Amino acid sequence: MSRYHFMLIVSTIATLGSLYFSEVRGFIPCPLCWWQRIFMYTTAFYLIITLFRNRPVDAFFIRSYVIFGWAVAVYHVILERLPDGEALCTSGCLIKWVNYFGFLTIPTMSLIAFSTLLILAFYPNKKSV
Repeated sequence: MSRYHFMLIVSTIATLGSLYFSEVRGFIPCPLCWWQRIFMYTTAFYLIITLFRNRPVDAFFIRSYVIFGWAVAVYHVILERLPDGEALCTSGCLIKWVNYFGFLTIPTMSLIAFSTLLILAFYPNKKSV
């Protein structure tokens, strides 16, 4: 199994998790959540189509989407953690719908998923001898 298969698993789980929180639990995504979804969903759909059609993965495309999604997730978590973050966010993106273990919120889960994808996206290819 290649690193792209692991990326497919991570991005699919993150996609299904975000759909669960919004469609099943009824949590309303903020604008920053929507941007993260755009990057995560595109990554998942691209990998599904590419891997199942047995085509080569465009590393630049994947890395670009993962980097941009990771940057939005970092910004979202920083906003959430700042004491005056509510003053910086006017669109309700700091509602903590979930707070597992006192630190694991939805933006933090997104950051973990994007960080995992970022590591996998830049993991060096194994050279065959």
